[in-house]
Parts: sequence; C-alpha cells; structure tokens
Amino acid sequence: MSRMTNIDLSASALRRAKRWLKGALRALEDGRWDDVVYCSQMAVEQASKAVLIALGIDYPREHDVSMAFKKISEIDGIPGWFTAILDELAENISTLAQLRGLAGYGYEEGVDADYFKDYAPEAYQKAEKHYDACLRLLSELYKLKID
Repeated sequence: MSRMTNIDLSASALRRAKRWLKGALRALEDGRWDDVVYCSQMAVEQASKAVLIALGIDYPREHDVSMAFKKISEIDGIPGWFTAILDELAENISTLAQLRGLAGYGYEEGVDADYFKDYAPEAYQKAEKHYDACLRLLSELYKLKID
C-alpha cells in the first residue's frame, strides 16, 4: 500500500470540496436554502483544510479553522493575491461555520429552510470564491489539478 503525501491528501480534500460546492449549487437551483448554506460551509471547510494540509499547518478537528487559516500569512512564498484576500477567506470560514449547525439542525429549534432564503445565494457565492481561491493557490504552488 502506498503512502499518501500531503499533496495527495490535499487534492483529495479539494475534490471533496468541489463535490460539496456542486451540492450547494443544486440546492440553490432547487430552493433548498438550508442545504445551500450547509453544503457551502462544507465546501469552504474542505477547501480550507486542503490548503492547510498542503502547507503543513496543523488545524483543530472542528469546523471553524479560521485561526489556523490566518497562519498562512506567516509562510514565505504565498502569492500576494492570496494574502490580500486571506482575511476575507478566514471570515468566510468563521461565518459559515457559525451557521452550519442551524442550517443542518434548525428544525430542532423550529427553523425551516426559508429562514436561509435571503442568505443562501450569498453563502454559495462565498463558497465558490473560496474554493476557486484555494484551487488557484494550490495549482500555483504545487501544480495541483482537480478534474
């Protein structure tokens, strides 16, 4: 059995993020607003963890990895375009992680899917931008390609 490298593991996480993002888009098209937020959060989380894995940054085993993500600014060789949006990306991680529980289990508190109707398109846009930035970074640094 061959060992996976950090880059292999990172690519696997990024492919998973892409699937979550596709799920978010389908949910958006179907009007499943809570699922849009939940899937968007998972896409952001997986894409973020893909970057952290590739860069060798330890992260907590929780949904909000924004503090670990901010450590990217301390690494030499990170492109300026990425460091320029790093705070925005970290905020996406944190915001969506906070909404994840309510999106997934809001029914326990009487919250239905329509609660997220106005925010769902924004959540998807954040996730798409986040995924694209993480993919671009890993492609530039490691020639990573995701089909």
